[in-house]
Amino acid sequence: MSRPEVSEIIHELYEVCKDIDFDEADDLIIHAEDTEEKGFTRILMDYILQQKQKKIIAEKRF
Repeated sequence: MSRPEVSEIIHELYEVCKDIDFDEADDLIIHAEDTEEKGFTRILMDYILQQKQKKIIAEKRF
């Protein structure tokens, strides 16, 4: 796979992940195929949650 293709895949992954409903997070982790995938999913969820928290704090909506 060439680097531009990887870059596009990463961008698409980011776009999908930032719109995940956190009610779905547990299901995603439960249905992960192995421990490594569970860890990857947790890290993604943590990152997206942190970004949403930063936005809320910046907008003073807390």
